Amino acid sequence: MVKQVQLIDEYYQDDDEDDSDLFYAPSYYETDEQLVIVACLILLRQKYLELKSMTPSEVVDEVDNIVDSLNSELVATAASKISDATENYLNEVLNDFSIPQGYVDIDTSMLDVVSVSIDTLCKSLAGEIKQKAMFFNDNLSNSTFNILPNIKRAVQKLIDAVGNNLLYSKEKSKRNVQEFVYGEEQLYYWMTMNDMKVCDWCLMQQSLPPRTLSEMPLDHPNGRCILEPVSPEYSNEYKMLLARGEYASEIESFMEY
Repeated sequence: MVKQVQLIDEYYQDDDEDDSDLFYAPSYYETDEQLVIVACLILLRQKYLELKSMTPSEVVDEVDNIVDSLNSELVATAASKISDATENYLNEVLNDFSIPQGYVDIDTSMLDVVSVSIDTLCKSLAGEIKQKAMFFNDNLSNSTFNILPNIKRAVQKLIDAVGNNLLYSKEKSKRNVQEFVYGEEQLYYWMTMNDMKVCDWCLMQQSLPPRTLSEMPLDHPNGRCILEPVSPEYSNEYKMLLARGEYASEIESFMEY
């Protein structure tokens, strides 16, 4: 049987024009994470509306500059918002261990990753839209010029890039606190929830011998596994910090008396 050849026009036939619920953060992210994602989606939406109002010919001329501007704005916004959200989360973790704020630094290594991810996303978006606009500009299609499918793909990529790297930034920052509390040589068990939702990869991690934090891979984004220290022994630095805190409390009580 001869397979029907797909017409080139079908590659550019975009019937979906509903963007009403496009620029929202998924509910599986925490509120602070959603705010970071939405701040970035707002920038993408602004550029989408700008390009949407143009003719194919105008898009060919302007899309590179518009998306270059979007790239710069997204990188700056993502870096700032991720840093702020991670620092707030880190302060909560520090408070759980009675450690003063600023005693342990946030992990900023994921900021470079999110910057590269955004740059790749924007270059791909500009190329896709420009190619589509050139196709329509040369009157090679009878369908309506519509960049929404391209934007939809960009939205999902942006959500993954910003959301996942924020989660990794939080997890790595929390591990900085754990290293301070228990020491760099402390070994940890990988602990799953032991239910039907646990994946094979996490079960495999749980079956491995205890490892240090530097040897542990990062959990899935929104993962439920925890790292349990083998020994409850605290590091000398953390013991000294706790001792100073207790001593300060005794002095304060004495002064009040």
